[in-house]
Parts: sequence; C-alpha cells; structure tokens
Amino acid sequence: MNKNLAALKKEFPTLNERFGGRRLVYLDSACTVLKLRCAADAQRRHLLLLGGCGGKRSMHSLASAMEEDFFAARSAVAGFMGAGSPEEVIFTAGVTDAANLLANSFPFTPRRNEVVLSPLEHNAVFLPFERLASAGRIKLRVAPLKDFRTNLGGLARLVGPKTALVCVTHAPNVFGGTEDVRSAAAIAHAAGAYLFCDDAQYAPSHGGCGAPEGADACAFSGHKLGAPYFTGALCVKRPLLERLRPWRVGGGTVAEVTRAAGRYRAGYLGGYQGFEAGVQNYSGAAGLAAALARLNRAGFPAIRAHVSSLVTAALKELEGVKGVRVLGRRADIPGGSLISLAPAAKGFSVPDFGLFLNDGVKGSLIAVRTGRHCADLACLNSGYGETIRISFYAYNTLEDVKRFAEALGNYVSLACRGPR
Repeated sequence: MNKNLAALKKEFPTLNERFGGRRLVYLDSACTVLKLRCAADAQRRHLLLLGGCGGKRSMHSLASAMEEDFFAARSAVAGFMGAGSPEEVIFTAGVTDAANLLANSFPFTPRRNEVVLSPLEHNAVFLPFERLASAGRIKLRVAPLKDFRTNLGGLARLVGPKTALVCVTHAPNVFGGTEDVRSAAAIAHAAGAYLFCDDAQYAPSHGGCGAPEGADACAFSGHKLGAPYFTGALCVKRPLLERLRPWRVGGGTVAEVTRAAGRYRAGYLGGYQGFEAGVQNYSGAAGLAAALARLNRAGFPAIRAHVSSLVTAALKELEGVKGVRVLGRRADIPGGSLISLAPAAKGFSVPDFGLFLNDGVKGSLIAVRTGRHCADLACLNSGYGETIRISFYAYNTLEDVKRFAEALGNYVSLACRGPR
C-alpha cells in the first residue's frame, strides 16, 4: 500500500471501530464501500450551512448558492463518468434507480421492442425490464454464459432489427473480472440498438464508467465509492437523451402547462431537467463530489493496482485451502475486485460459514457476503446457488487476505470431512 492509499485509509472511520472488542476485517466492499469522512462532512456542511430551496425554484442568494453547489457536483460527476458535458448527467439514487428510470423512459416502439441482457446482470437491471416484459410492453432476451462470462457470439445472435437496447454489466458482481463493453457496444450499434452499461462494481476501483467505451448510457452508485447512500448518476449521451420520455414527473421538470378547449397539457424541460422531479438530494450530491475529489487525489490507477494485487494474493492463498471452489476464469478475476467461492466439501454450509466469520474468529470480525448477491441471472445460468464473496477496496491489506484464508481453513477443518 503506497503512502497515498495509506493516507486515504485513515479517512474511513469505521475501520477504527471495535465490534465486541474485535477488529473489523471488511471484505464486503462489493456490497458497499465504507464511508469517507470527507463525504459525510460535505453532506453535513451542505445541510447546515445551505439547506435552502434548490432546483432554480427561487431567486434569492441562498437558492443561487444551492444551485451553484449542485451544478459543481454535476460537473464533477460528468468528468468522472466521461460524459460529453454535465448536461448528460441525471442524478439518481444509484443504479437501481437509474435502471428503473431508463426502462420506463425508453422510446420502445412496436418495431423495436426487444431488450437483450447479459447473463450476469444484477437484479437492479434485470427486474425493471422483466417487469416491462411481464406486462407485455417489451420482449426480453438473455445472452448465454460461457466460462463465467457473457458469450459475445451468443449475444450477437440475439441482437437484431427488433432490438432496442442491450444491457451489460461492466464488472460482474459474482464471478469477478470485467466484461468487454466495447465489443458489446459494437454489436448493439451494428443493429441500430443502444447499449446500457451498469458500472456499479467497475467505477469504484477503475475510476470511470462505460461511456468512453461506447455505452450510450451508464450508471453508478455513490455508496460504492464511500459517498452517502442514495446517491449516484445516470449518464445518457445526447442522441439517446433527446429521445427519452420523462417517467417520474413533478416540480422542476415542467417547461409550461397550457389549457386549450378545456384540456390541460404539460410540456417538459429538455435534458437532465426533465428527469429530476421534485426536490433533489442536494446534500448527497455534495457528499458524492467530495468523495470523488478525495479518491481522485489518492489516484484511481493506484487504487486499481492495489485492489488487483489483493485479488491476486487471495487467489494464491486460496490454492492451499481445500473445501471450496473458486468461481470464474482465473486469468480474468484480478481484473475485478472480488472472488466468489462455492462449497466443495461435505459439511460446508455457506450461511454457517458466514456466522463463523462473524462470531467465531478470535480477535476479528470478518465481514463477507454470503448468498446469491442479488444476481439471480448469474446463479441460474451458472448452476451455482449460494456462494461466499470476498471483495476488496483501497483500505484492505495483505493481512486481511491472510486472516480470511486462515479462518476459512479453520472452518473447513472443523465442519468438513474432506472433498466430495
């Protein structure tokens, strides 16, 4: 860990807490990253020192200060996402909110009403489109899985003249590594379709999103970058943005309301303004901008290299532990930030192992994720159900890796009777 990352680690106060007198070994950053002090401070400052009426609703100086702060946050997010301009950034509560917005605002037509998903999509992306399909509004197709990655040949065979949208995750949240967004975008564009990229797992350690790789829309969640909960953004390139129809409407989205022949009609603002209805999470956006600024100072290339080194070290440590199977292509896994393990010994219980890490390791509370990780498509297409997922971020160390591997070995010795 270089000195910049060592300094960054000090800004995650949760790491200094003790839980029942035990040190926290946090290996659940794929679920959410621990929160940065500067992000909390920025949110608190905004709430207490500004906290007025935003959204260009009022003309007074406090409202102007609110709007300046909000647009500065939008500009910071645009730079992070690789947007063409801040005007292409829609603030959301995260990827779940962004995917619902896109699904319900998208200009589907009878001639183009098919959506093709990768087999690795998080439920945040899968469920909004599944609901539209269940209601008969679209047809949903899922690309095949091959060696724990999207089969691009199979994806290409599903994409055709009726395809309106293709969705891919940039960094899968079960099998690790990264997906080939550039190739997926080329497949979509060749058929006249758009590409949406889920960057929830990619953005925190890679420091960007899928827009520069050809995605027409992409989204990330702020809480996975140490920013406040309920923050994030959807970046939509202008050609697609101009075609979207606002789904969630209200104050701040209306250009005018007219009345003619006894009928009222609303006209909506263009660009991002048509999609940010009501009072927004202004203080959350300030916290998000502060988190991005701090991570940029630490350096995303350094974060990426550090996380990759930890994944590589963990794979090596796990080679000597019987009782579990690493899922994913070994060569690809270090490109992401996580490793998933499946039981491979009699007596190994995924839920029990999670409890063992929580309660049964002397001196440490080892926090990991167990279950299906909100990724039912990946589980169904791979044939694996509950797994153990360990994930890393800038604050983790080789000692964390060794502590987990030791605990895993101890659990296998206690609970298992050897390989199946």
